[in-house]
Amino acid sequence: MANFVIIRSMKVNRSILPSGRIGLAVSGGSDSVALAFLLTKGGKKKNVAKRFVILHVDHGLRKESKEEYRFVRTLAKRLGIPFKGTHAKVVKHTGESLEMAARRVRLAFFAKCVKELKLDAIATGHHMDDVAETFLMKLRRASLCGIREKSAVGVIRFVRPLLGCRDAELKDYLRKYGEEWREDVSNDDTSIERNRVRHEIIPFLEKTLDRHLVEHLFRVSGRI
Repeated sequence: MANFVIIRSMKVNRSILPSGRIGLAVSGGSDSVALAFLLTKGGKKKNVAKRFVILHVDHGLRKESKEEYRFVRTLAKRLGIPFKGTHAKVVKHTGESLEMAARRVRLAFFAKCVKELKLDAIATGHHMDDVAETFLMKLRRASLCGIREKSAVGVIRFVRPLLGCRDAELKDYLRKYGEEWREDVSNDDTSIERNRVRHEIIPFLEKTLDRHLVEHLFRVSGRI
């Protein structure tokens, strides 16, 4: 019963999930690991192997990436869910950042999985903190388009059922059940804009303006 109480309090939006087969984009981080557990263990476990498949991309950009691949593959086995992974090679095109090149490789893999595995959508672990960070980053560029619960890129339909959850809530959920995740050390690099917003700007604004700032930005972005 505790599982369902936590899920309700974190506002996991299952209603946006299509009825067919869904790929779960799992990097090994706390948000995507929580996504896998919440969608497959928080309700009836019957037929989860038919409905879900865990997708993972080893971008080969960090020494930890192969271990993260094994971690996610083992997680899928524990949950009784099929696993589809790839060891990719990220090569930047002219004028392309490393982050954008990795995203391009990731999207190509997802598109291939959609066709080969006949997926109706791919669920990601984006959460409320991601929405707030994206809102501030877009605001600097005079653009207010943010993260939506549903979107599409080519043949890929993305759904994001955790947008009503805070990052800290997802970590607390995993800790409560003794589950582990993998931390990407590059997320601490504040020379990267999103990391600077996450680790410096938002904490400063929460401390000096309003401790509920992330929730406010989440609500504002949903009206635009």
